[in-house]
Amino acid sequence: MSYWIGLVEPDKKHREIDDFGVHCSWNFKNMMTHLPCGWVRDWQGKQASDMRKLVLSSCRLLALNPDQYQKYEIDSDRNLGTVANCNDILTRCYIGFIEHPDGIITID
Repeated sequence: MSYWIGLVEPDKKHREIDDFGVHCSWNFKNMMTHLPCGWVRDWQGKQASDMRKLVLSSCRLLALNPDQYQKYEIDSDRNLGTVANCNDILTRCYIGFIEHPDGIITID
């Protein structure tokens, strides 16, 4: 199962911010629950600016201590749930959260 991390405008109409969207799958659940950002399903409804520091901290931990998180990889031989892929997802989220700090996070 996979999820789409999106952003909507903070107005009552919740219009999508079309230039942002990141795909994430269940393959990262165990790894992300051990990071400051937590699992993406728990981001639902939070403001992007509130998640920036947590996501950045998580990226730093993955980059500086990959060995500590490799035990949560699903299947590195098939490139499933890897530390590198998780770091890529979080980096793309961080950039989007910087560009759209008022956006509200949606998880579909």
